[in-house]
Parts: sequence; structure tokens; C-alpha cells
Amino acid sequence: MAINGSDKSFSKMEFPLGMKRQDAFPLDDSSVFYSMSEAQTYAQSNPTAYVGQVISVVVDGTATIYQIKNAAGDLEALGTGNLEGDVGSIVDARVASDAEVAEMLNEVFGTNDAEG
Repeated sequence: MAINGSDKSFSKMEFPLGMKRQDAFPLDDSSVFYSMSEAQTYAQSNPTAYVGQVISVVVDGTATIYQIKNAAGDLEALGTGNLEGDVGSIVDARVASDAEVAEMLNEVFGTNDAEG
């Protein structure tokens, strides 16, 4: 079960030195797993797992990033949205048109009939 640290009852330690990677391995051995079952076991039963912790699962040489979603240790994939293809059309679909902005402003502030 993952720990919910939202009460901020844990200790902190300042570490005034920078870390420099010396080899190709994670600095925290609980940040990269090589099977989904290892990651789930860690998230659900390791006493150092915490809600909001970001971990990676590497399967067949491809990494997927997860966060521990809740105290039960459920994992949620991060950054899995599809932004490939026509990025312009994706942005256009999410941004209000000029007409929509004008309609919104008129609803909030009223029309400019008093000017003139």
C-alpha cells in the first residue's frame, strides 16, 4: 500500500551538493522496473512507495512512465496522449475561434451598444 504523504509529516534533509551520474543506472533503485508486475508489487506493498511517485516500466526496451495514483497502489500512465500527426488541427480543435471568444466576452461584459 502506498503512503499518502499529504499531511507532510515526513522529515526532510537538505543536501547541498549536486549529484553527478557515474554510470547508466537509476540513482533511486525504486524508480525503474523491468516488468509491470514488479512495478505493481512495489506500488502496492513496498513501505517506501508513496502517492504521486513517478516510476518507469521498461518492457522490450521501451519505457512507459507511471505515477502511483492512490493509497491502494494503482498505477496511472502519464503522457500517453497522441500528439502525432497534424499538430495544427489538434491545436485548432482545442482553441476557441474569434467568434466564440466574441460571444463569450459579450455574455460576460455585455455588448458595446452604449458607446458612440
